[in-house]
Amino acid sequence: MAANVCGSILGGYISDQIGRKRVILLAEFIIFIGFIGAASVNSPWHTSPYITFSLFIFIQFSTGAATPVYQALIVDVSQPDNRKMIYTYAYWLRNMAAAIGSMIGAFLFHNYHFYLFIGVALCTLISLLITFFYIQETYIPITEKAVMKNGLQGKKQPLQILQTYKNVLAHKFFFTFTIAALLIVSVEEQLTNYIGVRLVNKINEPVQLLPLFSLQVDGMNLVGMLKTTNTLIVVFCTMLIARIIKRWNEQFVLLTGLCLFFIGYTIISYSTFPFLLMIAMVIASIGEMMYAPIQQTMLANTVPNHKRSSYMAIYTIAVFLGVSTAGVFLIISSWLPPIVLTIMMAVMGLISTGLLFRLTEREKSPIETGKSLIEARSRRSKAKSR
Repeated sequence: MAANVCGSILGGYISDQIGRKRVILLAEFIIFIGFIGAASVNSPWHTSPYITFSLFIFIQFSTGAATPVYQALIVDVSQPDNRKMIYTYAYWLRNMAAAIGSMIGAFLFHNYHFYLFIGVALCTLISLLITFFYIQETYIPITEKAVMKNGLQGKKQPLQILQTYKNVLAHKFFFTFTIAALLIVSVEEQLTNYIGVRLVNKINEPVQLLPLFSLQVDGMNLVGMLKTTNTLIVVFCTMLIARIIKRWNEQFVLLTGLCLFFIGYTIISYSTFPFLLMIAMVIASIGEMMYAPIQQTMLANTVPNHKRSSYMAIYTIAVFLGVSTAGVFLIISSWLPPIVLTIMMAVMGLISTGLLFRLTEREKSPIETGKSLIEARSRRSKAKSR
């Protein structure tokens, strides 16, 4: 995680200075070489866990460097009017890819490390070639003259990086939005952390899954089924939900989706009845499909043109922190009763929903909120130029 965070910080900053494509190509090349190396030291002829660990540090660093740049690239080539649909498709593709990758990994990871790493390396190489031949540079950095005008020339590079991210964190709208996103991720990640462990411990003997059916599951089976249910619903129902809510008020869709999501996970965090847990996961999945594209659109509309990668880097780090917070719940579950942890998750949901409500309450929609921010920044820039 530390390597990923460091990569995000460096990759986000450099991309805003030299453009997107070169950072992506370099990062993907290092990832490709890293997985080729990992395959060679996890082959039928030679195994070295220490070299594997070292290679994955470089892989994670490069992945962290590329992630905010990819996000910034999508913002570069999209417009506020079409971003909601773009992020709906991106959300669907990401989940479908995760489902396919998880299935392949489940079959190959235990006994076929070599073939798994070779496969990942080939996929990375294909992505690298597509980027090189078919994706044009989407961002031309500010000129040297503009840099001198802003008084940045002459400062040491580390100080420039620190100042850049200090300015990002000073953006109140973005900072508030990022805190809300961190809380959302923290609750979502509980399924494979605290919630998963609790279900395995509480349901250690097979119980009936559904009324009138003889199928029985234990806690481990149930965790897998909940995760699979979420993935299948997202893969097969995202476009249907998008079509249904297309004409709904976007603030209503965002807040309703968040409420459904947190209600579902709050039930899952406490209940041990398989049928109720499955229903709660369906509710949470529907909520996730409602809020996720709008949340991403708000993020895209919030960041300024010349610092998109830097903003996305901070957002990526917030997501990592959300994942880490989920691990903290697993630690404190040894000392606190389940009802307390459930209340904590519910409070996190209320805080997150409240923050996003305050960010959107003054505008007609979350997307209009982003547009108004962009227009305000544009007016300030024109005023300064005069």
